[in-house]
Amino acid sequence: MAVSVQDLINQKEKIEQKKQETFDITTSVGVMTVKKMSGSLMADIIDMSDGGDEYCILNSVVAPNLKDAALQQAYGCAEPTDIVDKLFDAGEVPAIARKIASLSGYGENIEAKVHEEVKN
Repeated sequence: MAVSVQDLINQKEKIEQKKQETFDITTSVGVMTVKKMSGSLMADIIDMSDGGDEYCILNSVVAPNLKDAALQQAYGCAEPTDIVDKLFDAGEVPAIARKIASLSGYGENIEAKVHEEVKN
């Protein structure tokens, strides 16, 4: 049975809270807290020809703050996304970005089944 409008209204707070979830992921430099990617962030990444994984990580990690000026300066970053490549191994960058995307619901299998019409 399909979800009703009233079900969605009743679940409003739960649905909104779920979109704000954060996750701890373990990386080579330690545990990082990440937030779910928004649709607009994913759209920006899709439009990029290069550097999408770095952009994803920079904008999804909430702790530690990878955009921190002192951190950026300590690593000699010319661009904010440079910090990602300076911290993580080359192969780890796409793996972290894929994990963030997966936690955000991208690439997940959505269950579906044929909707059968009732015949009179």
